[in-house]
Amino acid sequence: MCGIYCSVSRRDQNDVSKAGIDSKSTEWTKCKGAMNARGPDGTSELFRRLAKQWDGHFAASILWMQGSNPVMQPCTDSDVNGNVLLWNGDVFNGSLASDTECDTTTLLKRFSSSQNVVATLLEVQGPYSFIYFNKSDNCLYFGRDSIGRHSLLIKLNEDKTLLTLCSVGNKNVKNMTEVPAIGIFVTNLNCEEFNLTCYPWKEPNLRFTDIIEDLETSLNMDIDVKETIVKPEIDNSILYLDPEIKDVQYLKNIDYNQNFSQIMEQLLENKEVYQRVENILRFLRSSVEVRVRKKPNYCRNCISLYLNGEEVNCKHAKIGILFSGGLDSAILAVIANQFVPENEEIDLINVAFEKIKNPNSNCTKEAATINYDVPDRKTGKQTFTELERICPNRRWNFIQVNVMQVELQNYRSNHICNLVYPLRTVLDESLGCAVWFASKAKGVLMPTEIPYESSCRILLLGMGADELFGGYMRHRTTLKHKGWDMLAQELRGELERISERNLGRDDRVVSDHGRQSRLPYLDENFVKYVQTLKPWERCYPTDQMPVGLGDKLLLRLVARRIGLQSAANFPKRAFQFGSRIANSKENAKDVSDRL
Repeated sequence: MCGIYCSVSRRDQNDVSKAGIDSKSTEWTKCKGAMNARGPDGTSELFRRLAKQWDGHFAASILWMQGSNPVMQPCTDSDVNGNVLLWNGDVFNGSLASDTECDTTTLLKRFSSSQNVVATLLEVQGPYSFIYFNKSDNCLYFGRDSIGRHSLLIKLNEDKTLLTLCSVGNKNVKNMTEVPAIGIFVTNLNCEEFNLTCYPWKEPNLRFTDIIEDLETSLNMDIDVKETIVKPEIDNSILYLDPEIKDVQYLKNIDYNQNFSQIMEQLLENKEVYQRVENILRFLRSSVEVRVRKKPNYCRNCISLYLNGEEVNCKHAKIGILFSGGLDSAILAVIANQFVPENEEIDLINVAFEKIKNPNSNCTKEAATINYDVPDRKTGKQTFTELERICPNRRWNFIQVNVMQVELQNYRSNHICNLVYPLRTVLDESLGCAVWFASKAKGVLMPTEIPYESSCRILLLGMGADELFGGYMRHRTTLKHKGWDMLAQELRGELERISERNLGRDDRVVSDHGRQSRLPYLDENFVKYVQTLKPWERCYPTDQMPVGLGDKLLLRLVARRIGLQSAANFPKRAFQFGSRIANSKENAKDVSDRL
């Protein structure tokens, strides 16, 4: 996961030399360390006069993930063209995907030859954030993919002489905000004042207007909204009233006095249900396969040897899975097993926190080691046993990451707070800390208790599954009190909001360890297919179907189809509670005083 940084500053009109363009802002000084941690394979900076009034400072840290060799950034095409690209992304599919050329190189070539930078981005299938200076029109383009899987922050200083864009911030850099994943933004540097234009991904709605107004307030400037980039393929105006009897008759005919396994086997006998399960499996396998295979064949230890010119035959773990043992991560593990070479290990990372006995006291090491048998540890061990049964030829490393309270308090107040910023709620704190310690992937192996730190450079995460398949308890409540149409609207809205709620924060947190998060459930093709399904075809969270069956019903059937038994019926449990980091008595929406 690359770290990208750009600052554009107004030039002192009395400065006729070029000496002034290599000055570094205080924002860069404070953000540099966290940005460089994202890309351990190389760092570089570039200073350039961009237009009559403006100077640019571009910087990047590289995590090599595509192409036969790493490509340093900032990436330029030539001094004549003068274009500059900072690319933090992965082209997984589509016309721009390549097995041999780095996607950064591919994108720069296409941008340089295109008359329309915004239209070029429509060809990208994969997660990204980017910054691109196009010399031909003296415009700076930046933004995030339409799902918002990678982070990008923005700040405009009070006197509007300095614009800063960066993958990760620092809580001491005030007034930074996330670039919303609602479109591509452009600032025209031919103008004497900073300006901003947005090309929306989708037809603007009330939510879009609210986001634009919030961004205008944060930056203290007006934003010009242009025509929509993409016309929606999914008709969001469809009303989902109660399904017709024939649509859910197969659910009515089930004998619910059976156990969950028998019920699921009976559902899989229905031809339409079975076909939906097969379609989900086909799209998900494709998503996992490209995310597992598109990488250099070196672990984080061996890649440094390779880059130093040594010959390396690496058989260490290159793929890790954030593994609670629940439904979402268990499915990813079984599918990943199909595409990772059999002689390579896969790391399963399971995090647990020492229980808070007295939040105001420091716990001793002895007290901290008493018990880490939290809910996610229990389900993790149980599903680990299932994986060994389903995939007997695979070496799975079950990593128990045990976090003491003193360790949590130290890293949270001194480091993780900067990665979570500009988000600040209790929920952001607990999830940010849980993901940070999990993605650090340092603990002991089960059952040997041997110390172990994962060598993987790629982490598969299950983000998006709950939003797509109705996995939260509130979905059951919405259906009960407001009906299917309201549930369908809620599912659409949650997917639209996932970038601002989760994805930017989690990208910043995971990448701090020089690893890349990859999110198979949020693959464009997978999401597009799931959104064609009616809500009752994805989930059936009615009183008739209890928790652990009706919520995420279709995904549970997928798990059953690929051989998972216990994991197919584990009820949804929030990560912050399953790992025991969160205090259930606190309000998740409150601003945390610990960040």
